[in-house]
Amino acid sequence: METWKNNFVPSCLGERISPNIRHYWISTAAPSSSPKTTKQFLLPARAIRFWLGTIPHSFMSLEKQLEKLYYLKRDKSSGYEKPYKPVLLLALMYLIGEGHFAQNQIPLTDDLIHRYRAILSIVGREKDRGPINYPFWHLAGDETLWTLWGKDRQPLYRKGENAQSSPSVKWIRERLAHASLDPELFALLNNPSDRALIREALVCRYFPQHRNALLPSESYPTKNESEGTDQAVAEEAPPPRSAAFAKTVKEVYDYRCAASGLRFRFGDLTMVDACHLIPFASSHNDHPSNGIALSKNHHWAFDHALIAPQQKETKLVWAVSPRLDDRIPEHKALLDLDGRSVLLPKDKRFHPADNSLQWRWERLLR
Repeated sequence: METWKNNFVPSCLGERISPNIRHYWISTAAPSSSPKTTKQFLLPARAIRFWLGTIPHSFMSLEKQLEKLYYLKRDKSSGYEKPYKPVLLLALMYLIGEGHFAQNQIPLTDDLIHRYRAILSIVGREKDRGPINYPFWHLAGDETLWTLWGKDRQPLYRKGENAQSSPSVKWIRERLAHASLDPELFALLNNPSDRALIREALVCRYFPQHRNALLPSESYPTKNESEGTDQAVAEEAPPPRSAAFAKTVKEVYDYRCAASGLRFRFGDLTMVDACHLIPFASSHNDHPSNGIALSKNHHWAFDHALIAPQQKETKLVWAVSPRLDDRIPEHKALLDLDGRSVLLPKDKRFHPADNSLQWRWERLLR
């Protein structure tokens, strides 16, 4: 690696390694280089930034925060994930964007309550009428994401003591000095481009079917809204969002391939990929029910429409493309999947959604 690093120099050295540029040309720069021996290569900007050790700290923070936001602890007693916590977070993001909370000291204001109710009226089911004190209180149970500070400068929410039921809005207001978001998350939300990325990721994870109602037609800020921000920011956005989606899907499938059943973990390494049933570019849907965990070879076959999950009566099974030929030995591994059950998450809330299954089934090669 050091030899490569010493002999190949990015043409942009001496310039700012911009997070808004997608690719850089690099060229040989040995002292004896001549026009005939000098070569140029086009490499992804993100690879260059990692190589130079200058990948923006905000990018790493963004990836970490999205992983936490994609796996919020939520009430599952009704057989589905309640929307209250992500609704509260969306309300906070909109108000931060409007300049309501310049400091990371967030009171339970009437504006916050009204915005929470407005978003809940869009995304909530008929029975989802939980008041804001539910998520305002219980969000404090999600790691370091949210802290409630009392007027005595001590945390109001204390796990194991008073965390089971949420107090009333009146009780909270009487004792609350302010709430605080994770400092890294608050800093990201005060940057227009990062806030747009986080907001869109949160909607795509929890409320993809309401995306048009919750997001402006242009999700990412333009240069007029944030100096130095342009469409390249949107194009650079998928890595942190994809990492959060991948972590969630792998966890709900217990790191097991839904086709082969193989499971292998070594530290942070796992042999499965997280795959979208309907591609993100088409669906903007990062909910785990639009995902499935597959090993590398089955992921490839899945992406090339050689295999697809199919609903047969009450059972979800694998279907294989009729173009596969049982006379060809290399096709046998996929043909053996035909009619075998899909290995699903234990939690039925994360089973593949019907519309996602239909999309894949319609595109199976025939």
